[in-house]
Amino acid sequence: MTGKLFYMVTVARFGFPGEPAEPGSPGRVLVALSGEGIVERGIRVRDRLEARLRAAQLDRRLARGESAESSVALALRAARLVRPAARRDLARTVWRVMALAQRPPSVRTAVRVCRPHVRAANQELLDIGERLVASGPVSAYGVARLRALLADGAGPLYQAGSPDHLGALLHQVRAALDVLTPPPTGPGGATS
Repeated sequence: MTGKLFYMVTVARFGFPGEPAEPGSPGRVLVALSGEGIVERGIRVRDRLEARLRAAQLDRRLARGESAESSVALALRAARLVRPAARRDLARTVWRVMALAQRPPSVRTAVRVCRPHVRAANQELLDIGERLVASGPVSAYGVARLRALLADGAGPLYQAGSPDHLGALLHQVRAALDVLTPPPTGPGGATS
């Protein structure tokens, strides 16, 4: 429920998540506070700074399914992840991964993907790239999960010996892009 509220409020207040309605406008977001319920909070410079400096930590929290309304910094990070420019950049990264898998291995390539895994998951990668550049909202939860998968150097995208199946993980990411409310998190941030 609160994920849908976050999307609706950011669209109403900002025009599109992460895009301020007026230059210089400080903005406001909804946050869920225990004991107070869902309340509107102003965005302070400190909140913006926290969202930038702790981006990786906030991304991990979003990827685990923590609600974007848990804090102002998390709401700001979620809004930044789903901005059209960020989505286009992420889609280009997905397409670069696909291109790397089609080329012969090179000594000069800084990043070496697991070519057999990526080739086998080509359709899932293509679907994710297309979804990212399509119109309509995507969830910060799904974007954060994709960013985590792309950054996991020990995962199936890069390692042939990884126990995880790349196609299955990408299928989960693709489904997560359309989930406005992530699954509830359990103790330690595990999704139930």
